[in-house]
Amino acid sequence: MRRRSPEIPDNIRDSVAFGLYPRRILPRLFWNTIFWTIVLWAVRESYFIIDGWDEWTGYFYLLFLWRYTRFLINCIGYVLYRPARVSNPTAAATYTPHDSVSVILPTVEPLGPDFLRCLTSCCNNNPAVVHIVTTIQHWDDLVDEVTKVRPNYPDVRIDLRVSEIASKRAQVAVAVPMVNTDIIVMLDDHVFWPRNFLFEVLAPFEDQGVGMVGTRKAVERRETVPDIAYRIANFLGAVYLYRHNFEVRATNTIDGGQFVISSRTCAIRTPIMKSVEFLAEYQAEYFFFNIYGPLNPDDDNYNTRFVVRKGWKIKWQDTAAATITTTIGVQEPVWGKFLGQLQRWVRTTWRSNTTSLLRDPAVWAYQPYCIYAVYLTSYTNFAILTDPLLIWLFAHSKLYTTHLLGNFSNEPIPAFLPWGKVYTSIWPLLFWILFTKLVKIREYFARHPQDWWCIFPYLAFAYIHSFIKAYAGFTFYDHGWTGR
Repeated sequence: MRRRSPEIPDNIRDSVAFGLYPRRILPRLFWNTIFWTIVLWAVRESYFIIDGWDEWTGYFYLLFLWRYTRFLINCIGYVLYRPARVSNPTAAATYTPHDSVSVILPTVEPLGPDFLRCLTSCCNNNPAVVHIVTTIQHWDDLVDEVTKVRPNYPDVRIDLRVSEIASKRAQVAVAVPMVNTDIIVMLDDHVFWPRNFLFEVLAPFEDQGVGMVGTRKAVERRETVPDIAYRIANFLGAVYLYRHNFEVRATNTIDGGQFVISSRTCAIRTPIMKSVEFLAEYQAEYFFFNIYGPLNPDDDNYNTRFVVRKGWKIKWQDTAAATITTTIGVQEPVWGKFLGQLQRWVRTTWRSNTTSLLRDPAVWAYQPYCIYAVYLTSYTNFAILTDPLLIWLFAHSKLYTTHLLGNFSNEPIPAFLPWGKVYTSIWPLLFWILFTKLVKIREYFARHPQDWWCIFPYLAFAYIHSFIKAYAGFTFYDHGWTGR
């Protein structure tokens, strides 16, 4: 009989190398299948009731339901979210930064504008060790920069390592075997932590079933920028992450799922990352029938999928103390780098979501809501197509031509968006579409009301992004680190 490791919680102790086993997967798949069968049956029945009016109303109803059900449910999940808290801050916690945390910081820019500030913010949180990994050509620069910081933090051991190649995955893999603490915290070299950040991140690990913790993200707003292009790029980068915060907070509340936990900063239990299976796949991940690879980007998606596949829970810590700050849209050439980042992020979404749906039964078993709200809807989320189609279907349905006017006669369908009295009935739908695009970023404007005028480039970007997404889908095989 195999000996049980005390490091593995009871909910997954019977798995091999922390792996799922059919006894846990199959019951969940069964009940999730029953649940979605009931949901689809209810949609079908309601469709036939409404479709009694006319087929355009039916088509409008189905598209509206597909597009906005997740928005409404996500709003509920967002409101119901509660962060993990340390029950008694004065008592001895199971995990503390200086005893339990090793930080892994890969970099190829030790002379970059953010590195020293990043390292300082990390050391301010007093982890046990900071493992910094660079390449041989950057070694001397790294030693010089770390020398400026090391004397200020005598209690923090800063360990320097060399990777043979400039690859984030390879650099992380160099540091992982050196870790001897309970928790590994990943840190990118352009990310800044507030004080007491690690205390907040460690709180969810008091639940021994939690294997990974993600944190809220914010983009640093530069007060002075050279021109309007910088301001818009900086703004779009900020709201991009605000939308991610909204989505992950909501879905993590509803079924514990999420599309990704960003490795800008995330915390993972050390036994997970030190497992032979994790490191082997981490350094040699291929995609599309193993034709393309090995991947250098998409590391955060790999981490997330692996943790879910092995039966661990993931907790999203959305508090002010757990908010990281990063830089987007401020480096030259500003639009070249920003658009490069966007393409890389979207290509990652195409690759990772498809991998999760087709190769990983864990998401089907553990994240029934995310199957719809994250994975399937990502293939149809093209605002440049769905918004005009929604308006067109509504304008040809009797909801528009008769019902809202209080006239149920068989009048001919008017032309698309005609002038006159009929035109006024389209406004509620237009306001609804606008509302759903702005509610996820309301926090940004609450913090920076002076950027109110950025609403207009934001709305334009919401539709331009559809073209970026389509292009990224056709070029999914490109796994270069664009935007670096």
